[in-house]
Amino acid sequence: MESWRKRYLRGRAGKVKPRIRRRFARCKTTLMKIDYEAKTIRITLKQGEYLTISWRSTWFEHRVRGWTVGEVIIKDDRVVIPFKSSEEIYVRRVIGWDSKELSLDGYEPSIGFIHVDLKPLQSMKIVYERKRL
Repeated sequence: MESWRKRYLRGRAGKVKPRIRRRFARCKTTLMKIDYEAKTIRITLKQGEYLTISWRSTWFEHRVRGWTVGEVIIKDDRVVIPFKSSEEIYVRRVIGWDSKELSLDGYEPSIGFIHVDLKPLQSMKIVYERKRL
């Protein structure tokens, strides 16, 4: 509402106030204190007012062991806690790609340079654009 008010006062928004369709609040990570040992999240609502949520002894506790907590979403009747895994993926062969309008170029040390010509595709695009008009 505050951003609408500022835009309205500057003449960039209409007179009709925005309506709330779905009530929820996304909690930034700066407003949360996460204790992974106690498995609790403390969310700051106002200065000196907190909401404490625990995921200890829940059905999903063993599934999210070692994962980190994302941005918590607070709804009217529930709190949604997104967890993120930090699994490292090792890749054996990496190809660096560069795309241009008429070519697609890549490089891989064991193969060398890879060049894919896109001129026929581009000319076909131009022909069909002209047919459409």
